[in-house]
Amino acid sequence: MTSQTAVRFLFFSLLAAPLLAQTQIGGGACSSSSLSGTYAVSLTGRQVTSSGNFASVLQSNGTATFDGLSVVKFTLADDTNQGVATPLTWSGNYSVQANCIATVNITSGGSATLAVAIYTQGVNNPVQDFQLTGSDDTYSYSGDGVALPQSTTCSTATLDGVYTFNGTGFVLNAGAVSGAADSAGLLQFDGQGNLTVNTTTATGGATSNAVTLTGSYSVSSDCVGSATLTDSSSNSYALNFSLYNLSSSNNSFYVTLASSTLQLAGAGHAAYGQPSSTTSQVARSITGGTCSTSNLTGTYSLVLNGRSISSAGNYLGAFQGIGTATFDGQGNVTLAGTDNTNLAQGQSFSYKGTYSVSSNCSGTVSITTTSAATFALVTWNNGVQFDIEGSDATYVYSGSGIDTAPTACATPTLSGSYTYTATGFTLSGGTQSGSESESGVYQFDGQGNVTATYTLMQGGSAPVTGTSSGTYSVASGCLASATLVNSAGLATSLHLVVSGVYGESLNLLLDSSAFVREGSAHSAFPNPSANIGNVASYILNATPPGSIFVVFGQNFSSQIKGAVTLPLPIQLLNTSVTVNGEAAPLFYVGPDQIDAQMPWDIQGNTVASVIVTNGTSASNAAAVYVPATGTPGISSSNNRAPVVNADGSVNSPSSPAAVGDEVVVYFTGGGPVQASGQLTTGAGAPAGDSPVTGTNSITVGGVAATVVYMGLTPGSVGLYQANFIVPTIAKGAYPVVITIAGYTSNNPVMNVSN
Repeated sequence: MTSQTAVRFLFFSLLAAPLLAQTQIGGGACSSSSLSGTYAVSLTGRQVTSSGNFASVLQSNGTATFDGLSVVKFTLADDTNQGVATPLTWSGNYSVQANCIATVNITSGGSATLAVAIYTQGVNNPVQDFQLTGSDDTYSYSGDGVALPQSTTCSTATLDGVYTFNGTGFVLNAGAVSGAADSAGLLQFDGQGNLTVNTTTATGGATSNAVTLTGSYSVSSDCVGSATLTDSSSNSYALNFSLYNLSSSNNSFYVTLASSTLQLAGAGHAAYGQPSSTTSQVARSITGGTCSTSNLTGTYSLVLNGRSISSAGNYLGAFQGIGTATFDGQGNVTLAGTDNTNLAQGQSFSYKGTYSVSSNCSGTVSITTTSAATFALVTWNNGVQFDIEGSDATYVYSGSGIDTAPTACATPTLSGSYTYTATGFTLSGGTQSGSESESGVYQFDGQGNVTATYTLMQGGSAPVTGTSSGTYSVASGCLASATLVNSAGLATSLHLVVSGVYGESLNLLLDSSAFVREGSAHSAFPNPSANIGNVASYILNATPPGSIFVVFGQNFSSQIKGAVTLPLPIQLLNTSVTVNGEAAPLFYVGPDQIDAQMPWDIQGNTVASVIVTNGTSASNAAAVYVPATGTPGISSSNNRAPVVNADGSVNSPSSPAAVGDEVVVYFTGGGPVQASGQLTTGAGAPAGDSPVTGTNSITVGGVAATVVYMGLTPGSVGLYQANFIVPTIAKGAYPVVITIAGYTSNNPVMNVSN
């Protein structure tokens, strides 16, 4: 094997210089440039009197354009109880706080104040989207915005194929609200301007009405469209939509559908991908598709809302619930969680029933709540997400779910800043006494403490700001709860369902003696868990015991310092790191990055808590999933693998390896080994071979190589090596890929001479 001197030189040369810092753990800062460009927007408004009567309702979509400095313009098509598809143009100014809450003041086309909660979509998607709440003299508003890619151009042909549809809204009678209405179904676009709509609408009682609408549609270059439709009785409907998530397989859009008797707002999603231009008309028909009952399998986060509105427009009752939906893939489903109603808050619910999904991605759910309930069901994204719309004897319901969730959750999964919005009603006794929305920031410390900064919006009233603080806990199944108390002593109960790969999204339910609200929250910046990964590959959740991991953050140290001796120190400068309270040996510290070893005795297949301390200042706790198997990551510089040739030289274009040579590649995250001696955290690996226990292999340019040895590198900390024979392959540069226990590494290249 290669000499330890060469090994240590190669490895420490890769770690000596700071790696490119990514995002800051536990925070960051927004500015006016965080809102820049054009966003697809959905906006709803509610005017509810103190007696619980719906005096007026608004549902709209369109675009919002922010100049990145201070000027904003909304271009919308509004449906109200008084009119259908009425153009509305708002303009005004905005400012963004560092905590990612923006204030929008509409000064032209209306007069409104909006609170905008900005959040980041994900680790590899830095685009910042938003949720909003607001108010003017009439309405309490809520809405969403999704950034459109720059230089995006749409056309009528952009929408082509079968799309799911779900909408929530109202029954109208002579310009007044006379009931609740929810609908789900399918939209069939032919890419040439013809549209067929098949939906099932629930308006009360456990029965639903199916309707077919046909007509024509168009999409403008700015990705906003409209359609004029009629039903079999020649009643007219207007459909307006604004596209987002533009791709060949997952087009999505906000949508409103309205007539003189019905008003709905919701979303559309490509059911199973767009057809190609050569797809036959038969394959493009609304009965085509690739969905089935088995597509919905497993546990999904769930939001479920119900409303009961009298024929006179009075709110008779409300149901707001969050929890989980568990589908067995064979037709059985359970909806369970916590709900608030106008009469009781913080109650548990569990509804069981059956479901089916047809090939076109639509179906039904039949369950028993307090009475028989029937839902129209649609699913998309290969069964990752679903919507249900239906009713029982009391409520008209709308619900949705998504099956992405962290591998496991613990208290530090909730860490850092989450911007949020929530909508609902103020209460007077057991009666709704007004419509009210809330926007703000939850700051979780990863150790059970939470603070909130918020703004309350109610139509006809000035915005009210406040703060609250309290404690939270995370239970199994990624369910969480908290109790917060504001400066006036009002206690709020908060129930949460954690979703997203890193816990970056939350469904939330709030209640107090004065209100009930339901909403969602998102990490303002990539979640702190998304800032801890394999030091070599930067792959997240790839830090088995003994591996070397990287933490990105802010204010970790005042300067840069690297370890120069073994065993590794547990403090460099004034900086230290703990994993589940145990000191982690340090390779390197810098102001925004730390490289450390995961202690050998941390249990695999668990969520661990990482805390960084700089002097007397401790960071929030951040969660990291510690796998029980190897998760190899190959260090690279300029995408070159650290390969040592048979003659001891470092592999490069000018120093390639020959076919048939035994070479060595170095990596981290090899996982459990058959150790030749004692494994001591922070100390060099024992002498002799310590092979990995997981089934392993190596390919070069996709060609299998013969593995001579794969295991710890004696005398080094957290470093593994793989000795292998260069396979027969033509001259060139080829990616090297290591696989252990089914987990594949990144793929930097090596050079082969012949």
